[in-house]
Amino acid sequence: SETPTPAQIQAIYQAWLAAQKQYLASQLAEIQRQGEAEMAQKGAAALAASEAQQAETLRLAREAVAAASQAAANQASLASPAPSTATPPPTAAVPSISPTPSPEPATPVEVAVPTASPVAPPAATPEPVQAAPSPAAPAASGAKSVNARYAGLKVGLNDRVAFVKHLFNGEDDDFQRVVAALATMESKEECETFLENAVYGDYDWSQKPEIAERFLALVYARFE
Repeated sequence: SETPTPAQIQAIYQAWLAAQKQYLASQLAEIQRQGEAEMAQKGAAALAASEAQQAETLRLAREAVAAASQAAANQASLASPAPSTATPPPTAAVPSISPTPSPEPATPVEVAVPTASPVAPPAATPEPVQAAPSPAAPAASGAKSVNARYAGLKVGLNDRVAFVKHLFNGEDDDFQRVVAALATMESKEECETFLENAVYGDYDWSQKPEIAERFLALVYARFE
């Protein structure tokens, strides 16, 4: 057999190198296609998980608002006084009286009575006129209405924009829902419990502590 010339060896090497490059390019394209499909699948799964988490957050918030409304209604019903029923005093027993025997009629004795001038009857003393009792002042309402409490949460425009952006990830609907729920609550402790159970788990307020403190100061100012 003939020994290949350097030109032939160079041509064979170039053909082998081109085949290797084509093979590697096809393998790289397949790997890239699989990576894109896997990334798309992971993105869809993450989106579904985020939507499920948002739905759960909304459900917890609705339950918290319903529980707070029920608690407020129960406190209002307990605060209204129940009508008092007056107990009539006990009737004293009437002792029985035995009949007294009538005495025998005595003989009348005539007595001379001097004639006296008629005496005018004493003038009747006028009774003092009693003033009519003044109507009692209506009792103050024991608890503020929901509208009055909601009005107490006075949030300026700049504060509202900062709260929505930094504390609620730009979700204005979530901000309004949380503020409406806090307006129905009767104490600072109740507000703290609601925030720990329904808000802190979904939003990280530790990154903006000064804005979180401003928001909590507005919420707790109603109870000071």
